[in-house]
Amino acid sequence: MMRLLALLLALTGAFYSTAQTTLLKGVVRDSLSGEPLIGVNVTHAPGKGTATNVDGAYSMELPVGEYTITFSFVGYTTLTRYVFVPQANSITLDVRLSPSATQLDMVVVSAGRFEQRVGEVTQSLSVLRPEIVQNKNIVSMDQALDQVPGVVVVDEDPQIRAGSGFSYGAGSRVMVLVDDMPILSGDIGRPNWTFLPLENLEQVEVIKGASSVLYGSAALSGVINVRTAYPRAEPRTRATVFSGVYGTPGSTAAKWWGDNAPLFGGANFFHSQQFGPLDLVIGGNAFADGGFVGPEPIPADSVAADPLRTGPGGYEQRVRFNAGLRWRDRKVKGLTYGISGNAMRSRSTSVFIWNDIEEGLYRPKTGTVTRTQGSQYYVDPQVNYRTSSGTRHTLRGRFHRQVFDNDNDQSNSNNTLYGEYQLQQEVDLLGQTMITAGVVGRSTNSVAELYRGGLDGSDRNTSSNLAGYLQLDKKLFDKLALSLGMRYEQFKVNDADTAQPVFRAGATYQVHKATYLRASYGQGFRYPTIGERYIRTALGVLNIYPNPDLRAEQSWNVEAGIKQGFKLGNFMGYLDVVVFRQDFQDYVEFTFGQWVPPTPTNLGGFGFKSVNTGGARVSGYEFEVVGKGSVGKVDLTLLMGYTHTLPVSTTPDQVYATAVTANTPPSTYRNTSYDPTDNILKFRVQDLFRADLQTDYKRLMAGVSFRYNSHVRNIDRVFVDLDEANFLSTGIAEWMPEHTTGDLIVDARVGVDLTEVARVAVIVNNLTNEVYSLRPLSIEAPRSVQVQLTVNL
Repeated sequence: MMRLLALLLALTGAFYSTAQTTLLKGVVRDSLSGEPLIGVNVTHAPGKGTATNVDGAYSMELPVGEYTITFSFVGYTTLTRYVFVPQANSITLDVRLSPSATQLDMVVVSAGRFEQRVGEVTQSLSVLRPEIVQNKNIVSMDQALDQVPGVVVVDEDPQIRAGSGFSYGAGSRVMVLVDDMPILSGDIGRPNWTFLPLENLEQVEVIKGASSVLYGSAALSGVINVRTAYPRAEPRTRATVFSGVYGTPGSTAAKWWGDNAPLFGGANFFHSQQFGPLDLVIGGNAFADGGFVGPEPIPADSVAADPLRTGPGGYEQRVRFNAGLRWRDRKVKGLTYGISGNAMRSRSTSVFIWNDIEEGLYRPKTGTVTRTQGSQYYVDPQVNYRTSSGTRHTLRGRFHRQVFDNDNDQSNSNNTLYGEYQLQQEVDLLGQTMITAGVVGRSTNSVAELYRGGLDGSDRNTSSNLAGYLQLDKKLFDKLALSLGMRYEQFKVNDADTAQPVFRAGATYQVHKATYLRASYGQGFRYPTIGERYIRTALGVLNIYPNPDLRAEQSWNVEAGIKQGFKLGNFMGYLDVVVFRQDFQDYVEFTFGQWVPPTPTNLGGFGFKSVNTGGARVSGYEFEVVGKGSVGKVDLTLLMGYTHTLPVSTTPDQVYATAVTANTPPSTYRNTSYDPTDNILKFRVQDLFRADLQTDYKRLMAGVSFRYNSHVRNIDRVFVDLDEANFLSTGIAEWMPEHTTGDLIVDARVGVDLTEVARVAVIVNNLTNEVYSLRPLSIEAPRSVQVQLTVNL
């Protein structure tokens, strides 16, 4: 009996002691701004704990005892506190987390549509920080992307790892986003780089490889996401003015401007501030460029009224303004809503072909210049709600209107409406799991002289897109990150429609503290745009024909890589090495052939058209080094990478066009290529080297950029044939065999802080004054020198 009583007393005591718990609570804030941090993981044992709410607060019941409390959050240094929890109602533990200085902890959102450390991303992803854009005085996003490893922009078309060639600006295989929403034109699927807001740049994230699951059709070869910044606790204001001049080209015989060198200049500003629960961002720029490409040549006996300009050349003038408002609701915790917008007016020209490779290298061939007056804007409303349990609801939309008044019967306009609802929930499914699901709708109405290639010859075309997606991102054993996703997408252009599911999977394993192995597989799917199907126009003697029967192209992409962090003294960073392969089916190329019966005025019925050419494959490898820190008293920032690709046609003898006349052979990759050796695809830059090094010492700044582009080996053979026949004399038959070693372009900059808020800098682009072309028949800029004055308040 006594033993039974003792046992009951022991059990009662044990129950009483375990029932005595204490509430541990507190608030987690940013150590710099003092702002509360939402979603910080607070754990007292592996897999046991809670997360901070919308006010940065946390709480959890703990039995009396000693605990190791860990605070971890993406982009911040993990903090550990040893705590004794006494018998009490509650104790408070407030902490502040410091932003991480380790490059592997850099925060990105594009890979999974939620915040991740760059080391845990399962795909290749590069990050371009805003400091490069500001220090190099970059005025258009395509110039910024030229510094990203594996990326080159050719005739405004972004190539990621040689996934695209020359397409006359139609049908990008790279999805371009501003704040997670598409900014490609709704009718032809091309980016307008000068329209993207650079003033309020948070960072640019570039995903390499098929990303159609989260971002849809155009993400066949990757994604470029331009992320703008919200205001911080302290107001920020920046204003910049600059002016520059183009120097004499390296080919002095091609200098066309005499003593009146073409000038360029502009100004931009940015301001962001919090007014209680209201966030305000405004910015804008103005830019004018006289252009290094001169007017069309005129006959020797003509009388020129203007000794500098006798016709259209490569000029540009634009004004752009953007603004954003966001309200953090005080009554409903976790609710924010806002609206932002961007608008631009511009006048510019585009030049298709140079006149020749001697005196006319920086002049256009007659009839190949298009003059444009453009206006465009977008308006973005959005609502975000994060519940107390961590569920995140996002509803966002964009109305995007473009109007381009072109000469040469190429005017076009379109209205595009985009909407998306997204749900994110972090749950415990055998470990931390992030569920991302969403539905997307997009519609475009186009009115364009340029797109009259339908059977009825109408200038009115429509397209629509509906999609749903689901992605799971899961952590196992605190070292293995898994990602699995799918998307179902339906497209319709006029009366033609199709639908397609796509899938992706990836994994990252943390081998050591700063070593990550990764592998991924992704499918891609791209439906042809209105422009590719229905364009009908001419440039000089060259005609461009429609293809209403153009089919969607598909791909799959695999890659494997390793990301290794390093620390050399006070300089920290990471090395990323990856091998990759992407295979395409029904590959779409903008290529030459005989499409219509010959007439005296249509070049024998020959011209260009977007067609399905069969199969293609791009394989290769890439390394990238990112670092930041100091050596002695000098602060250093480094972005560097090298990419080698082998882009080939896997069906070089497939007939993709049957000639109209009896004596003309059908068109294949092989017989339309200038150099079909190794079956290299046309207009591809196979080897890229990129490097940018920024140094800061006290009040002084200096930086240097390197860009190496191998020469394009293969182009459409017709350009050479027409040149040799003197029917379209351009000098390309001589240019191609003389330019086989590639070009190294060097940019340099130096600056000094005049005061605590003002800096003056001198920037030299193309320092060695190389004469080079990314796309043969289109020349790039000679050396330029500019002076920049920046004020930060």
